[in-house]
Amino acid sequence: MNYKLLSDKNLVISSNIIKYLDKNLSLNEFLILLYFINNESDSFDANKISKMFNITIDIVIDSFNNLVAKELIDLETKKDKNNKVVEKVSLDNLYKNVMSSLDDEIKAEEKDSIFDTIEKEFDKKLSPIDMEIINGWLEIGTPEELIRGAIKEAAYNGVKTLRYMDQIIYEWQKKGFKTMEDINNHLKTKDSKGKEDLFDYNWLDDDE
Repeated sequence: MNYKLLSDKNLVISSNIIKYLDKNLSLNEFLILLYFINNESDSFDANKISKMFNITIDIVIDSFNNLVAKELIDLETKKDKNNKVVEKVSLDNLYKNVMSSLDDEIKAEEKDSIFDTIEKEFDKKLSPIDMEIINGWLEIGTPEELIRGAIKEAAYNGVKTLRYMDQIIYEWQKKGFKTMEDINNHLKTKDSKGKEDLFDYNWLDDDE
């Protein structure tokens, strides 16, 4: 028995793309999307796709149009080497949306992690007001690194309150700090009686 018929190149798709895809995506729409992800050509050849998946050309065209409507693929007008205007299939919108979705997941995980870290470090359940303060930091784009640094600062000084953390973060942002390295570099270049340790420094009395 000749098994070479089964050794064609496999069609592959990232698990991240599968997670992003609309659950209402039909099998035929998925197959056509799979085709373009794996195909080096960016031309829409309904006849070729029809033969590959053993579906009618009408189904191919309908499914393709549905993917365009769902903004999973796009048709871009370009000029070929003969300066002739042609339509090319683009997956850029799909990839951008998947990356945006992954970024949102990472931010959500970081947010949950920050909440958990504060509760563990402060040994208390966060109140609605506490959560509002934390969400305020995140909404204005406060780097997670600074929030975690402020947690350690508060714990070191025995002032385990969100209000204290809020004051520290405000002082750091006022000075333009983006990372803990920025803060440490500031301390190393500041003449403050030889103080160079982050947690020994009184940021609330720093006039600079």
